[in-house]
Amino acid sequence: MMSEMLHRPVSLGSKRSPDPIDLFLEQHLLFRKHTVRNASCLFRVVAEQVYDTQMLHHEVRMECVRYMFRKRSSFRRFVSGDYDEYLWRLQMPRTAGTMLELCVLGHLYRRNVIIYKPFDLGDLVIHREGYPETLRVFVNHRGHFDSVLMKSEIELAAIGQAVAFKLLYKHFFRLPDIDLAVEWMLHPETFRWGTDLEFDHRGNAIRLLCSNGRSFKLDRPSHTSCILANYQGCPFHNPRLKVRRFMVSCMRRLLERNRPPISYLTAKSLDPYMYRNVELNCLQEDLRKSINSNVYKGDYNFKVGAKCQVESEVSQRLSVCHIQAISEDKSSCLVFVEGQGKFKDVPYNNLHPLPPNEFQPWDCKPKERSERNRRFKLRRMNHQMNHRQNIKKAAPGRKKLSQPTPTIQCHQVAPLPDQQLASAPSVPQVSMPPSQTTLRPVFLPPSLVGPPGVVQHNQELLPNSIQPQHLMFRPCGPIFYVTPPRAEAAPGLVPHPFVVRNSVVIHSNPEPNPPPT
Repeated sequence: MMSEMLHRPVSLGSKRSPDPIDLFLEQHLLFRKHTVRNASCLFRVVAEQVYDTQMLHHEVRMECVRYMFRKRSSFRRFVSGDYDEYLWRLQMPRTAGTMLELCVLGHLYRRNVIIYKPFDLGDLVIHREGYPETLRVFVNHRGHFDSVLMKSEIELAAIGQAVAFKLLYKHFFRLPDIDLAVEWMLHPETFRWGTDLEFDHRGNAIRLLCSNGRSFKLDRPSHTSCILANYQGCPFHNPRLKVRRFMVSCMRRLLERNRPPISYLTAKSLDPYMYRNVELNCLQEDLRKSINSNVYKGDYNFKVGAKCQVESEVSQRLSVCHIQAISEDKSSCLVFVEGQGKFKDVPYNNLHPLPPNEFQPWDCKPKERSERNRRFKLRRMNHQMNHRQNIKKAAPGRKKLSQPTPTIQCHQVAPLPDQQLASAPSVPQVSMPPSQTTLRPVFLPPSLVGPPGVVQHNQELLPNSIQPQHLMFRPCGPIFYVTPPRAEAAPGLVPHPFVVRNSVVIHSNPEPNPPPT
């Protein structure tokens, strides 16, 4: 008796009012699994029941076309018009499948076919004793196809889905009390009549008991991870914050505050009594993101820059092209054809998407996030520019100080009679020394500061960039510019074979023993 009370019927977990057709099928232990409403719905249904996945719908379509091409004599009488043109149009993703393609696929995969219609328990379309399995397909008055599953199949699918999601959230993410969270979110009536706790010999709460007979095992902090953003604020996982004897997990704290720790779609997937249509939810979410982000997803909603196929008007051939421009009314577009290497104006209806195995999906980043980052960068650049303008306005006549130059510009004086002039190339002046130059103290001969008859005192001897504290006086001798070992002289300085004395360039050979620097 207790086991019957704890057992629940398998449902789809929809919050909306159920479809009357679905209620009619559930009364006869049948479930309708909805598929996306496009031209590939028939091939998705067959791919799911044959290959256990809807991702192979394009391969099922191409197998149908090839089988009809081989069995021309068997299916030619069911097609009005050109048979080859019919097969050519059938391989395009925009062409919807009909009852003829359903019968073809039934013979191709050796399956019996049962067709269900609104408020009808099904009609047997194909029945062969050699066909071991059956395809159950629902079709409405608009020609849309859905899968029909038995109650035993939907129960096994719900259990398998719950096991897969529990391995992810409980054993990989290691969330605490995940079973309790699923029951709390989806079936709150379980805790309406009160609960009780079960303790071990150490005084730790190990199980939560409900009045209706259900019980949930409580996890310990040593085997779980914190669900909060900062685990240091969680008393369950941070032993330093223990405030009472019976610690409550972070998952239970969120549930007590009416804050769902996981999404309701995830909770439905974790419940073994609910079957979630994952394929349909993922396709709808992907379509919503592509519309919000304005990206191309490999369908007939083409965008500028998309890589697709173009149909030739002369011969029935498909060529790979790239869309350059699309007219406003979507009647024509400019494409670049890869095989021909030129631009063409083609009708919009002649474009077809690439096969799923050749399509490269576009990046689906949120548009508002990139726009927010761009505005932040512009605001920061404007702030920097305003800061620089304020500095210039505060000191309009201020100039940037330059580095002291390694050369001394002095007025030329009369040479001594015992010195020989040497013709040296003109040395260009530089404003800043290179990094490898090592500045040393400069020695000025007394002639530069000697009697007034030699140098006029009303003329400036040194540039403003050289301060007096950088100068040293010593007896008359040559001036050296010292460079580091294994480094060439900087441009603008005197090469090593020459020595500067009294602003006159002479050879260093006449001086046998130059004074040390």
